[in-house]
Amino acid sequence: MSNSLLFCQSLEQCKAATNKSYCYKYPLDYDILPKYTGVPTDDEIKPKEKPWQRVLYEMSRKGKHLYEAVDAIPSPYIVLLLGAYFLLGYLTQLVEDELPTPLRDSDINRDTTDRVSEESSWRYLYEIMGEEPRVCGTEYHLNKTRDMKAIVDRIAVTANQNVRTDWQIVTGDYFLKSAAPFVSYYDRASNIAALLEGESGFHGNGTIGSSILVNCHYDSVPYALGASDNVIFCAAMAETLARMSKRTKKLKHNIIFLFNGAEENPLQGSHGFLQHPWSKGVTTLVNLDSAGSNGKATIFQVTDPRILSAYKAAVTRPSAQSLGEFLFSSGVIPSDTDFRIFRDFGDVHGVDIAFTKWGNLYHTRFDRPEYIRPGVLQWAGDMLLGLLTQLADRDDIGHKVPPAGAVYYDYLNWFVVWQSPALSLLVDAAAVLAALVSTAHYVWLVGPRLSTVRELAFAVAGRVAALVVGAGVAALVTLLMVATTVQLRYLSRPWLVVALYWVPYLVSAVTASHLYDSWRSRKSGLNRSIRTLQAMTATRVVLTVLLSVSMCVPSLATARYALSVPLLMTSVTSLVTSSVVRTVRLKAYQHLVLECVVSLPCVMFTMSLALRLNALLLPTVARSASANPDLVVAAVNVALAAVVSAAVSGVELLFSRRRLWLSLAGLGAAAAALALTPLEPYAASVPSVQRHYWFHTQITTYNINGEQTDQTTGVFVSRQDAYTTERVLQALKTKGIHLNTRTDFEEDCERHVYCNLPLYRTSFARNLARGLFLYTGGPTATDPPAGLALSSRSCVGDTCVYSFTMTGTAHNLITLVPSEGVTLTAWTLSSPASPSTQWGGRPLYVIFHSVATYTEPFEPFVFNVTLNMGAALSGAALRLSLHAHRLHHPHQYSAEYAALLHSMPDYFNVASILTFRNNYVF
Repeated sequence: MSNSLLFCQSLEQCKAATNKSYCYKYPLDYDILPKYTGVPTDDEIKPKEKPWQRVLYEMSRKGKHLYEAVDAIPSPYIVLLLGAYFLLGYLTQLVEDELPTPLRDSDINRDTTDRVSEESSWRYLYEIMGEEPRVCGTEYHLNKTRDMKAIVDRIAVTANQNVRTDWQIVTGDYFLKSAAPFVSYYDRASNIAALLEGESGFHGNGTIGSSILVNCHYDSVPYALGASDNVIFCAAMAETLARMSKRTKKLKHNIIFLFNGAEENPLQGSHGFLQHPWSKGVTTLVNLDSAGSNGKATIFQVTDPRILSAYKAAVTRPSAQSLGEFLFSSGVIPSDTDFRIFRDFGDVHGVDIAFTKWGNLYHTRFDRPEYIRPGVLQWAGDMLLGLLTQLADRDDIGHKVPPAGAVYYDYLNWFVVWQSPALSLLVDAAAVLAALVSTAHYVWLVGPRLSTVRELAFAVAGRVAALVVGAGVAALVTLLMVATTVQLRYLSRPWLVVALYWVPYLVSAVTASHLYDSWRSRKSGLNRSIRTLQAMTATRVVLTVLLSVSMCVPSLATARYALSVPLLMTSVTSLVTSSVVRTVRLKAYQHLVLECVVSLPCVMFTMSLALRLNALLLPTVARSASANPDLVVAAVNVALAAVVSAAVSGVELLFSRRRLWLSLAGLGAAAAALALTPLEPYAASVPSVQRHYWFHTQITTYNINGEQTDQTTGVFVSRQDAYTTERVLQALKTKGIHLNTRTDFEEDCERHVYCNLPLYRTSFARNLARGLFLYTGGPTATDPPAGLALSSRSCVGDTCVYSFTMTGTAHNLITLVPSEGVTLTAWTLSSPASPSTQWGGRPLYVIFHSVATYTEPFEPFVFNVTLNMGAALSGAALRLSLHAHRLHHPHQYSAEYAALLHSMPDYFNVASILTFRNNYVF
């Protein structure tokens, strides 16, 4: 028959056939078959067939339908699918942000011991917080310390159990090995401690029995009330102590509630507590802190997995992510907590818990009670009460254990999964194995032959190509935005990351996927459903390779679950979907629904990770002083979009290519319109502020004879984000304020220690060269004047002891650089005389000094330095600088400086410091 169809195994056979008119490769590619009209459908032939009969009929065909054509879903519906997933992201956020119903005092009995009252917690919060910042060394901080002591004393008086309280005032020092190391010296740091006595109690020789330590800090940074950082947890601790003290039966172990008075100083109160006799009985630690204001606080550091076990059993809405531990330990999140001090100096191990959402409010004037959502204090109190009750009655808490890591995560705050690093490695290996099994299952489904494997390899290349294209387009769009618009727009509108980074990636990746599939489908002849399964299998292969590589990097152990969990979940569900596709003839939309439904748990898990990571990342990057923060945010969000979409990567092939470009172009155009709109990143009403550190300063230099050789006064504005300098200069111009300014300090940084600029924290040093100096009059002088004098110098042979006396302020930074040939061998501090860094090829020693509890007047700080002079017995032996700071003294502003601050925009959040830098040569 001249018009008969000829089916061949390859296109080469077709070409060799006698009749080429209707020759097609088998399996059929129905996209290129001629379309016939007037042919009755199965439904028309058997109109009375029941649905269950249809299912049985399809199942009885045993896969014969796998090579039959599958009609595509019209391309416009792909936009609806993306919209549905964006809506799912919003719903995931709602699930995560769900908080318990706040309880009032009337809802529970005053002697209830297993529930807390948010109403009572709020009273503690206001009492601890007060009306001003509680900056260490200020009189107000001292007054609130007295109030903190009164709170725990009041609880102790009404307790059923024995509660001991103490006000510790302690002096000490330590070398902090951070990214910018220094020696921290604290004078009279205050801690308020309350001990709920358990069966372990106190021993006959006065030593303390096994104790659980729970720590918060009640001090704050300047110009922030610190409602969330960290009064939320101090209030929760006070309420928890009050409830647990009403118990009629003792717990097995003591619980020490430490209300730390010098965490922001930095981390001095926790180090001081290690000198307290109660610290000797501590067997485990629960550290509480904040880098945000709302949501549920997250466990993000673990060195004692016993607490994870208790947490899992006790907390009904858990929040724990070891991915945060990876970000924290790797320095991506440039912060620190008391957890480091207890771990490194006290050999005390446990967990670190912190609020991370609403990070825009952290360390700003908006860290106020009115921004704390109802239910936050209830959750904090319920979590802490349940955890401590569970811990304090465990037999295995009676002794310390060596530090041990863990991999842990929660699923949408429903339950916690945690494993040891060794077990986690096995789970990762199991995910790889499951992925291999699912790949083999796909090969078996299509047919275990070389062509199947070859096409799968091509599909893997297609997945990688789509990923590269998507990432490349997103990178180009980001570079265009950086060049033409304003960065940090997501600071006040976090949802913008979806439009700015996710949509360009997804649109371009889907386009590339379809173009690649258009090429391969003409060669493979597989129908849409099989090609979809093939693409999804290829995605799992890519994830398997990434996970396998990461398993070879030990430092990624706490972060690998971000790949292994989705890979394991998709591998298992693929066995279900591929089996259904093999057994039942599905239409394209039915296949799509099936894939979307079974992948829902995986998608919500990865969306949860993306939401939490962005909540932490966006405000952190905004205060990183990076010139191009959008590049960092873009890179992270493209990676997140790839991980989230991996669960359904391939379903786009179920949609028709006809007019697909039109549907995607419309979505891309909407994203492009947002991308090119220069929205303002800052808003005082949101609030989303621009962070500033202003140093009203006087910089004075003296020669070796003590004679003043130079003096500069003005305001140094430390760079905190990409627009600090630009916005200050713009504000001055708008207000008609004309000042001499300077922005280039590179040369000064080569010639002077820390660029001859005022420095409060060593971590600020990296931003000095890019700061802004406004030349104005100087700050109001201190009484007595801030200064450092050489009290005496005595030498024996080539060893000299220099004795210095420092006067001035409560917060100081001292830098010392020995001259060439001179070696600093010892000093009177208890910490080893270790250099913090190098400057000009010489060791640079840095001492952070503070009077952590207010006293009037400040006593001079006296310290000795021992130098090995070598051949330099005459001349300059030491370059020394004193940076004296007043952190919170608005009543001492000069009229000129106060007017300058008042002229700045409302969205500026200025932490203002009055500082004197004196440079000496001895």
